[in-house]
Amino acid sequence: MTGRPATYVRKRRLKLKKKNILAVAVALVQGAAFSAMAATGAAKDPNIVIILADDMGFNDIQPFGQTVIATPVLNELASGGMRFTNYHVHATCSPTRAQLLTGVDNHRAGMGSMGEFHIPEMDKYPGSYIGAMNERVKTIAEVLKERGYSTFMSGKWHLGGKKEYLPPAKGFEKSFVMLDGGGSHWDSRGLLGVQPITRFTEDGRPVSRDTGEFSSDLYTDKFLSYMKTAQRAGRPFFGYLAFQAAHDPLHAPADYIKKYRGKFAEGYDKQRQDLYANMKRLGVIPAGTKMSDPPPMFKPWSKLSADERKHQERLREIYAGMIDNMDMNIGRVIAELKKSGVYDNTIIFFFSDNGPSAAYMDFYPGNADGKWIKENYDTSFENLGAPKSFAGLGPGWAYASSAPFKLFKTMVTEGGTISPLIVRGPVVKNPGTINDGFLAVEDIFPTILDLAKAERGSERNGVPLVPLKGKSFSEVLKGNVSSARGPSFERGEELFGNKVYRHGNWKISWLPKPFGEERWQLFDMQQDRGETRDLAALHPEVVSAMVTKYDRWAQENDVLNWDYQYLRKFILNYFDWRKGMPKQIENKDF
Repeated sequence: MTGRPATYVRKRRLKLKKKNILAVAVALVQGAAFSAMAATGAAKDPNIVIILADDMGFNDIQPFGQTVIATPVLNELASGGMRFTNYHVHATCSPTRAQLLTGVDNHRAGMGSMGEFHIPEMDKYPGSYIGAMNERVKTIAEVLKERGYSTFMSGKWHLGGKKEYLPPAKGFEKSFVMLDGGGSHWDSRGLLGVQPITRFTEDGRPVSRDTGEFSSDLYTDKFLSYMKTAQRAGRPFFGYLAFQAAHDPLHAPADYIKKYRGKFAEGYDKQRQDLYANMKRLGVIPAGTKMSDPPPMFKPWSKLSADERKHQERLREIYAGMIDNMDMNIGRVIAELKKSGVYDNTIIFFFSDNGPSAAYMDFYPGNADGKWIKENYDTSFENLGAPKSFAGLGPGWAYASSAPFKLFKTMVTEGGTISPLIVRGPVVKNPGTINDGFLAVEDIFPTILDLAKAERGSERNGVPLVPLKGKSFSEVLKGNVSSARGPSFERGEELFGNKVYRHGNWKISWLPKPFGEERWQLFDMQQDRGETRDLAALHPEVVSAMVTKYDRWAQENDVLNWDYQYLRKFILNYFDWRKGMPKQIENKDF
């Protein structure tokens, strides 16, 4: 101001003072408005994140009993949220995903079976067995998008590959997905000899998968980029991170495998007992739960040769590395939420899509004779876990991961359908608690709608919506009730001819031999979650009444009568221990 007249200086100072006062006043008004928006918006418009593991067992993470595999991030999530110990998904991947995203029974949503299987009987139920979500349902993404949310996903889709079935057509504004059920975790090598290349799309357009990142790292990278973009848009967001881990083939970064070297030398029999004991100690299974007997699908650890033990140890080391790496990547998501200041206004759901897989790689279509595997993969012990390796977990370790429950993925038993569930967010009234009320995967949809104050509506593109199967458990999260369902709730389910009906604690189950008795069995699920004691002979009247209810439910939900000869040929015979034990195919076998 040097050289300026004194009167100018005084006027300039007065003008700046008035301008500053006005700026402060405007800032105060804007700040008050922002605070009011934050105060109301946090309650009205929470961010929603669903994180889904693939083929992971109930006890594979520390909050639910794991004693060896480190999952510190999920530990933190559980301590700040709620653990649900009686939460059920479906017995395989895509039916679970359909029920998750729509809140509707998998049959009525279009995924009455997995899309890889088809029989003429399915054609009698238009829209129910199309291997994708049909026009009679809306997804969480569609509903929340209408509500003003940014919507995005990354990871495994497995809900149809036609344009009209892809994520952009189902409400996701941004997406990077693997369309198929599985494949290499490093590139686009396939899982099935009949489909040797795995398909990927980004925002609905086919893309290559040849840059070599590990699947969980890549999917998290994409997820974080979409989440940052959504936050810049200033809207609440819904993000769906569907990991491919721990689905076979077993792959993991070398340093994660090395971390678990020698940690499983005691074997799967001992670990199953250790896990069972720790689950009882943590209170994640009801007191008095008995362990189901393992099927004779694998040798006792004590009967394995030194080479067999070495091979089995390595399989579990890789599997552990997959879950450990997934936990680390979940930590990346949480770190970004905290960094951007929205963690405390974000509701996170974490669970698995089904129980652990007992299969080796010859289970899948086109793989049985081993020729395609030999031509395309290096199955040597030294290469296990690395790119071009091709191995499955097998029944010994799968039964450890499903302890103390009966059976595994594909079977509609507790071992195939019970999943750990963690929910963390501002809605959780009592963090660090455990809830054992019955929940199911279709309950996620109405719960999210409640929390986001969103409306599903009655139609989609002029087509009436089928009724929801799910029940909201938002009041459970808020601490107002202990269960989303009453003590006499009813629920039916079916997959591949495995039939189940629940009426409160009672469960009737029909499974073909040797997995069941090819008749209706009855279990008390509060006293016997391991399904070890069949009570059908003691309560025939209960069985009769529940079978009538199952039949009515099946008719209302387009459940077909399966050809069991077909099922045995393509699915069941592989796990039928009367026909021998599954065996890992290795190049040295040829």
